[in-house]
Order: sequence, then structure tokens, then C-alpha cells
Amino acid sequence: MASDENAPGAQGGNPADNTGGAQPPQGDEGASYAPQGDQASYAPQGGQYTPQGQPDANTQQPQGQYTPQGQYTPQGQYTPQGQQAPQEQQAPQGQYAAQGQYSPQGQYTPQGQYTPQGQYAPQGGAYPAGAYGAAAPAAPNPNKKKIILISSIAGAVVVLLIIATVVINVINGSTYGPQAVVEKYLTTISAGNAKEANSLVKTGVKKEKAALLNNKILKEKSSRISDPKVTKTATEGDSARVAFSYKLDGTTYDGTLTLSNQGKQAVFFDDWKIDKPLLVDVSVYISQGTEATVNGVNVDFGEQGTLQAYPGVYKIGAPDSKWFEAEDQTVVAATGSKAGYQPAELNLAPTDALTEEVQNQLNAMIDKCAKETSKEVDENCDMDVTYVIGMSEVTKVERKVVEYPTVTVDDSGRSFETEGGEVKYTVTGKDYSGEKVTGDLEPRTYWTFYGDITIDGDKVVIEYW
Repeated sequence: MASDENAPGAQGGNPADNTGGAQPPQGDEGASYAPQGDQASYAPQGGQYTPQGQPDANTQQPQGQYTPQGQYTPQGQYTPQGQQAPQEQQAPQGQYAAQGQYSPQGQYTPQGQYTPQGQYAPQGGAYPAGAYGAAAPAAPNPNKKKIILISSIAGAVVVLLIIATVVINVINGSTYGPQAVVEKYLTTISAGNAKEANSLVKTGVKKEKAALLNNKILKEKSSRISDPKVTKTATEGDSARVAFSYKLDGTTYDGTLTLSNQGKQAVFFDDWKIDKPLLVDVSVYISQGTEATVNGVNVDFGEQGTLQAYPGVYKIGAPDSKWFEAEDQTVVAATGSKAGYQPAELNLAPTDALTEEVQNQLNAMIDKCAKETSKEVDENCDMDVTYVIGMSEVTKVERKVVEYPTVTVDDSGRSFETEGGEVKYTVTGKDYSGEKVTGDLEPRTYWTFYGDITIDGDKVVIEYW
């Protein structure tokens, strides 16, 4: 492009002369000037400034540099936004004579390119059409980083809380919920661990009545429940009802347990407790005494003949004694609609050993009485001699047992009687004349004893009528 020697700000002009150049237009009659936007244009003296920062092809532009804030600096330097060039470097009257500098007429020089963000393209370089220079990067905001970090931590905490809540709920249901509590209780009973079952749910049974609530009674697998399952769980507030089933002696039985929520355990988990233990009555009528064996263990059923036990199969037999024997009875103690509640009948029969023991005790009593020489002896012996025909006085009696009476124990083993037996008597005394006489009495051949039998542990106690 040819140079215009008359253009303001041309080479050779006087930089101190602030009168020869044209002034920037005033008001709306001149071109409009927008110092910061890339949408506005500045048109000096018929020329037009385009948003791309290119000079008008028809108008020669004065050499100079424009700053976005309306400031200019000497020697073609750009002042960053919001900063003022030093006073000694500012051209008088808004004009500067050096090449590539801003002229008072606001024309843009062809030597350099303008960028709206205060960047200057090198001389002779062309700025790509339709684009300004890239914006200067903004300084990082440390507060923004802190906010992002805090937000990330808060988000992570929320996620962890959600996960923890889910985990707690899962553990509550699988380990501490009503269903889990009942499952553990039934599994413990089915394993024969009565001691642990007693600790899981307090039985409320006195020690002397808890003879069936021990591991020995449930020692055999065949006597225990099997395949326990929870079939339904209903929870309402702090109360729950759990239905279950189990197998016993080839039959499936059902039942229900109620639970109450006692609060929290280990801070987070529910504390469900079974309200009442899973116990059933085992009743037995015993023909003799109150003792019997249950699954091989000697047990005292007491006067009422009833004890509580966990659901199971119980084989009831004669007490652990040599005095009685009985046919074993089986009781299936269960719950639900299929359960039966008939008491067992244990008919104890005396053994030969019991009869022999009673006989021995009777013989011993007779022998003791027979050794007495007085007219009167133990009334149970029935061997007194108080009066003899033809004798006015009896001073001595000798007794000799020829045959002991035979003992018979009744079917219940509670009593006995005897028959037979023979005893001879020799008496010494005075006749009516005062003479000493000795003679034999007619032997006694019918000798009967009656009495009750009581078993006290291993001892047989006889009480004569």
C-alpha cells in the first residue's frame, strides 16, 4: 500500500506538534468508539475498524497502537487493563509520532494488529481473520479450590453414610432382626444345646423343676427337632410375631413366638428378645413313686407329675433303680395344631430284687424278736406270750422259727403281705400250786404280716400295719 505523506502521524511528523493533526471526532457525528467490546467499531475519517482487527482496504491507517482501556503507551507497548502508563511516556495531546503508534485521529497502523484483550501482533504479522488473540489466563482462585475440596469431602461423607445405613439395615435384618433371633433359638434347640437355649431366653423355671432342660436329656439326635424354618414374620413397631415349623419324629409341626424390641445394642443394632421360651409340658403318671428315667436320665417329676421341656421325643422308663421295671413309654412333646397332650402312663412292676429285699427285712425282724426271752417283744413280730393255760405265771419264753412267712409284693410295688411260716414256743413258769414248770406250746403255723413299701433312693423302707 502506498504511503500518504499528508496522513496524520506519518513518518517525519513532529511528535511535539499537537496542532497539526486532526482530533478524534466528538459525539455521534464521527465514528463510534467502543474501548472494550469486540462488537463496536471505531471509524476515523471515513476509514472503518473491523472486529477482526484488520485495517480497511481503502483507508491507510496511521501507525499506532490502541489499548482496550483507551490508554496508549510510547514505543508501541501495551498497558494491561486497568493500569495507567507513566506520565513521562504519554504523548502530548494524545498523539505519538513514532511508527506503529497511535495517532490522534485514532487510526490503526498497518504495521501491527490489534487484539481486543490488549495483545499486539508483531509487525508485519497478520492476525487470523475472524479471530482476536487468546484471552490471558485468569489467576487461580484458592477459595474455589477449598470449596471444591469441602464439597468433595461432604459428598464422600454422604455416600459413606448411605452405605453405612444400608449395611446396618442389612445386618439388622440378617443378624439382629426377629427372624434371625428365632432362627438362632430354634437352631440351638435342634443342636441339643439346652444350656445355651436357656441363656437366649430365660425359662423362668425353678431349678428343681428344670430337670428336662439340660443337654443330657437332648443328647440323642433322634430326640431333637430338625429342619427348623421361619415361615412368616410380622413386625409392628416394637412387637413382632414369627411363625415357624420343624420336624419331629417324622411329622412337621408348627408354632409361633412373639418378640419385643428392647432398644439398641452395640449402638446401631436392634435388640429383639423372645417374650416366652418355647416350652411344652411333659406329664407322666407313675404307679410307684415320683421318679422315672427320661432319655436314660433319672428324673423326679414331683407330686404333680409334670415338667416343662423343649419340643422333642422323650422316652420315659422305670427309674434308675433295681427295685422296679416298666415298659418304656414314648412322648412326643410338640407345638401347634398337630401336637398331642396326653400324659404317659408308667406302670412300674416290682422286680424280684424288691421282693427279696422285703423278705430279707421281714426275716431280720423275726430273728430279732425270736432272740427275746421276755413275754412281750416288738409288737410288729406278733410273737408275744402273755398267758398259758395251766400256768399261773410265765417267767421265760423261748422262740424258735421253723419257717419264715413268704412275702408277696403287690403289682404296684407299694405294699406287701405274707403267708405261712412256723414258730415254736417253749415257756417256763409256775403252775397254780407254785411249782416251776416248763413246757412247749402248740407251734404257730399261720403267720401273716402286712406292710407298705417306700423307695427312698436306693433304700427300701417297710412300714408294718
